[in-house]
Amino acid sequence: MAPVIGVTATLKKDTDSVAERPLGSFVRADLDYVAGVAQAGGVPMVLPPLPGTAEEVAGRIDGLLLCGGSDLDPGYYGEEPIPELGVTLPERDHFEMALVEQALERGIPVFGICRGLQVLNVALGGTLYQDLPSQLGGGSIAHRQQMPKWQWTHEVEVDDGSSIAEIMETGGLRVNSYHHQAVKNLAGGLVVSARASDGVVEAVEARNLSERWLVGVQWHAEAMRDAGSPEHRNLFEAHVEAAERYALRRAAA
Repeated sequence: MAPVIGVTATLKKDTDSVAERPLGSFVRADLDYVAGVAQAGGVPMVLPPLPGTAEEVAGRIDGLLLCGGSDLDPGYYGEEPIPELGVTLPERDHFEMALVEQALERGIPVFGICRGLQVLNVALGGTLYQDLPSQLGGGSIAHRQQMPKWQWTHEVEVDDGSSIAEIMETGGLRVNSYHHQAVKNLAGGLVVSARASDGVVEAVEARNLSERWLVGVQWHAEAMRDAGSPEHRNLFEAHVEAAERYALRRAAA
């Protein structure tokens, strides 16, 4: 059986366009993430950020895909918010941090994209830049592009000895970029496997993927996997393969 991959969703508040009356919150998962999982041979399961469900959800998935979206509350890494902090969603933050904790305890393979990389780093004890332009200074490149999501805007250098280089079969990448937060202090259980020219961390991985499959990329691989860049598709395939191995181990236990 194909492995089940949990795909995290966000909340979108909507209003009546005429009277601006609140209509409530809606769960939203970008189709690119879901399609990326399915294309790689996994069965995507969209995970709404409901309180108290993390343990039950973790017992039903073989892999976890942490998707992009809103800023993470800096309280999770011991900081007060700065004025440049963007929108945070407490329900999503609480659910995803609890879900990652469950995934780490169980050995579920985790793949983080953009915000997902940041959540993974913080869950393991790392910290973030809350806002690159104001905290890193004028030497940083533009990490929030205005062009379509499938177009690349800057290059990253991948560590030749990293698992990500092996997975993507390349030591250099052209990537898109839609973020203003990034890894500041790296969590102890991770290593940096790619950086941008300004030093910003672009990819991380567990020290030994054969023991613990944890991978995070700062760019939106889900949007580039069919844009003439098949190496981005390799990330989804490697995650699904790791989830298959996890499913087999769980079935044999």
